[in-house]
Amino acid sequence: MTKSIEQHGLEAWADTYFPVPTYKAKDLGLELYLRDRCVRGSGLFKDRATSTNQRLNMLAAKTDDIYTQYFLQSAKLENLQAAAPNFVILCSAPNGYRYTNEFQYCTVLRDQVDPAVVERARELLLEFGIQVP
Repeated sequence: MTKSIEQHGLEAWADTYFPVPTYKAKDLGLELYLRDRCVRGSGLFKDRATSTNQRLNMLAAKTDDIYTQYFLQSAKLENLQAAAPNFVILCSAPNGYRYTNEFQYCTVLRDQVDPAVVERARELLLEFGIQVP
């Protein structure tokens, strides 16, 4: 998939301003991976991810596991009752599902979230024809 200039610009902005995990994180590899998901996913929206940046920087002041906490804060069944607008935007973009919270719940965060959340996330992804192991 070829990225537009706008998409590159939005990703570059996020890469510049989203906090970078440090060696103090419990799992630095996971933190870097989740940060990459946030940065790349931000390029699929029409505006800069300023609210995400604000949330991430607030978390960075409280924990060394910034991105794990960012994703886990939303890992609740009540947040997955229906497909959220941002989820729809990401799933409508080519391979954009890879940047959704739901995809992270079913893959790299599967062992850290409630099994019911994983199952519901799978159901939401399946609505877009995306099958997750």
